[in-house]
Amino acid sequence: MLTIRLVALGCSCMLLLGACSTQPNTPQTFTPPAKLDNSQVVNVEAPPLPTAFKAGRFALQIDTEPPQSFITSFDLTGGWPEGTLNIYNPLGLQMARVEWTTQGARLVQGKQIRESASLERLVFELTGTQLPTTALVDWLAGKPTPAEGWRVDVSEWHLRRLVLERVQPAPRTVLRIAFES
Repeated sequence: MLTIRLVALGCSCMLLLGACSTQPNTPQTFTPPAKLDNSQVVNVEAPPLPTAFKAGRFALQIDTEPPQSFITSFDLTGGWPEGTLNIYNPLGLQMARVEWTTQGARLVQGKQIRESASLERLVFELTGTQLPTTALVDWLAGKPTPAEGWRVDVSEWHLRRLVLERVQPAPRTVLRIAFES
């Protein structure tokens, strides 16, 4: 009698635990067949990544004397020509917010606000080096846009990483971006 009650209790627990569990959310993929019977060419394109919001980390290294480097996390809303870039310290606290439109750019750091006629000028004032801001916004959005004087390395794209290197003009500058979303 005790054995029957223990078995019944165990079965009840299993049913209750099974009712609470959920199936893992696995993405569905499509793999075309190796050989098509009707010899048609199948071209499957993934939808473009949404540009409304991106997040990740970036490291900027500038080979000046003395060398400069920045490592931080970010989130990007919007893109070009209007957007917002939030920059966070390693503890996750917001250090700065950069906003831009076709009319100009603004940097907000706490209670300090710095405005500029262009995003390119504001970025130069912050980093001390010229960065191609149109391409930079695309890079932070996950688009490997080419830019004059820059080498765009997408060999780690499967890991959701971009490596960008300015080869000319000096100083050599390397920007590494790792995306979280």
